[in-house]
Amino acid sequence: MRRGLGFWKYPLFVVMLLLVIAASTFIYGLSETAVAPYDPVETPDPSIMENPEPPDEPEDEPEDEPEDEPEDEPEDEPFIPTDHVLINLNEEDIHTGYLILVNYAHSYKIPEDLDLVTILEAQTTPFRVQIDSFRLRASIMEPLSNMMGSFISSTRNNSVAIISAFRTLNNQQSILNGYISRVGRNEALRWAALPGHSEHHTGLSFDFGILSGGVRSTFEGTGSTAWFRRNAHDYGFILRFPANKTQITRTNHEPWHFRFVGLPHSYIMFQNDWCLEEYIDMLREHTFDNPFEAEHDGVLYQIYFSGDTDVKLPLSSDFDISGNNVDGFIVTAVRIEYDPSLVEIEV
Repeated sequence: MRRGLGFWKYPLFVVMLLLVIAASTFIYGLSETAVAPYDPVETPDPSIMENPEPPDEPEDEPEDEPEDEPEDEPEDEPFIPTDHVLINLNEEDIHTGYLILVNYAHSYKIPEDLDLVTILEAQTTPFRVQIDSFRLRASIMEPLSNMMGSFISSTRNNSVAIISAFRTLNNQQSILNGYISRVGRNEALRWAALPGHSEHHTGLSFDFGILSGGVRSTFEGTGSTAWFRRNAHDYGFILRFPANKTQITRTNHEPWHFRFVGLPHSYIMFQNDWCLEEYIDMLREHTFDNPFEAEHDGVLYQIYFSGDTDVKLPLSSDFDISGNNVDGFIVTAVRIEYDPSLVEIEV
């Protein structure tokens, strides 16, 4: 019997113990709830509940406006002066200068103020002149004297003389009459020009002859006298009527007739085998904006034609202007390279 009572006694005790633990846990939970802090809850205002205001809309964040790109400040441009100046010439100026064309088609009116000098008085190197009263332009006497001096010293020939120089209209008429009486008018006009059409009226032309023992003979331009044909251009002179240009000049070959045109023109014509008519025609194709360029003795020249009396001249350049006795002006300028920023313009 004790053994049976022991079996039931211990399980009952365990059950009761569990019940006591459960009851204690429940009671402790109630006590935690009782001492929890009070957390009041605000009661909403009825007026607000009746007319609720919408929440403030968030302000739009301003969009990033593109920043204005800074304007490029103009760079300081160097001052570049105009490339030319204008000079006003007269119509009569067409008939002045070293490049005037006088031939069968274009006459020349002898000006009253033509600056003529007696050759024998103005020469700086002694050379022969057939008649003491012969005259030429004062401005060509220095290059003529230099040429004659070079010829005499190079060839030891002192027989070349000037046998014809400046001629008046009456002088030319007398010479033409003499040719007409010998060979007839048509042939005479191939050797002597009509009065007004002779280069001898300009004071820029002369004829050579040979004076030896008091006798005058024809200057052939051969032997030692061929020196002039080969070298005259170095002094500003040209052989005016070459043998291979008679169809252009309408004048027979005259190896004795030389004409001053000045440098660099004489050099250019010699190098290109141009007679004066060809040279004048060629230059008409070249303007201020498209000049003919040629180099001589280390100097670069720009040469161009103007058919207007308002002639453009290059700035900061040495220049020369010549009429062509036909229809315009020829400008010869020495090309000068310069820094525009250093050029000062005086007003």
